[in-house]
Amino acid sequence: MKNKIIIIAVIVAVVAWGAYTLIKNKKEIDSKNKPVDRSAIAIPVSVSKAFVANVEGEFSLPAVTEANSETDIIVSAQGKITNLNFELGSVVTKGQVLGSVDSRLKELNLSATKLAEEKLQKDYERYGDLYKGKAVTEVNYNEIKYNYENTKIQASQIKQQIADGIITAPISGVVIRKSLEEGEFVNPGTPIGTIVDVSHLKATVQVSEKDVYKLSKGMAVTLRSDIYPTKVFKGVIRYISPKGDESHNYPVEITVANENQAALKAGSFVRVAFSLKGSSTALQIPKVTLAEGLKNPYVYVISGNKAVVKKLVLGREIGENVEVLSGLTEGEEVISSGQINLTEGSPVELVK
Repeated sequence: MKNKIIIIAVIVAVVAWGAYTLIKNKKEIDSKNKPVDRSAIAIPVSVSKAFVANVEGEFSLPAVTEANSETDIIVSAQGKITNLNFELGSVVTKGQVLGSVDSRLKELNLSATKLAEEKLQKDYERYGDLYKGKAVTEVNYNEIKYNYENTKIQASQIKQQIADGIITAPISGVVIRKSLEEGEFVNPGTPIGTIVDVSHLKATVQVSEKDVYKLSKGMAVTLRSDIYPTKVFKGVIRYISPKGDESHNYPVEITVANENQAALKAGSFVRVAFSLKGSSTALQIPKVTLAEGLKNPYVYVISGNKAVVKKLVLGREIGENVEVLSGLTEGEEVISSGQINLTEGSPVELVK
């Protein structure tokens, strides 16, 4: 009995020691794997000053291309779709038949109405002769005339309803959306697809007050895209807004012919270049200071040894620099290196 107690005690001790060792080892492993808190470590950065400098006559502005037009394919009649002969990517022309809504009952109704119209026409002509010979009263003649004219109107209405059941392309272009299929029931006004016309593209830029007065409708411009770095697209100014925004920037719309309808896609980022006579001055910063580039323009400045985000409104691209329309003042320092590691409030250390 005594030996059994000793053996049990030894086993308990061994298990306890094993558990203690496992717990200890786990704590050591967890302590090694614990991430190091680097939030208080200052990130080394350098800065550049916003400066005012002369700008020659040529400058460029960022823009995003838009389709020349985008229109839904609309059904004008109620009923079941009997056929659709377009798919995503189909190239269509304005007025092209794309499908139809079931009109068999309307066609039968039209046939019956036409028969009634033919009978009433003969009665109308016969009553006309009788009325001239005073064989029928004016009331009888007017009644048959009314019935005949009313039946003609009914036939025209049914013809229009049948015509409304034919689905046609509202513009020329490419189908980019198909939302319904054959056999589905539709009501008037239901969109069943979308067509975009990219034979021409539009791009709207915001031009500063000091430059917009130098522009005119019909003036030639050029467009470049990073997708085609060696290709230059030619465009013209189609519209200059007569009203600016709070920052004295004026929307200017550019139109550009899109060769082969595939050279540029709607929604592409481009730079529109203007060539003007003379020169002017502009507040500028290097492009490298922009934390996320031209598409989302903001920079970091240093405030109390911390990085602070400043949103900008940009103007022209001037070589390796970009014009700042609002958000900074001349001489203000912006972080030009190290910003890839920054977030709002990150501690920073200025490196000379």
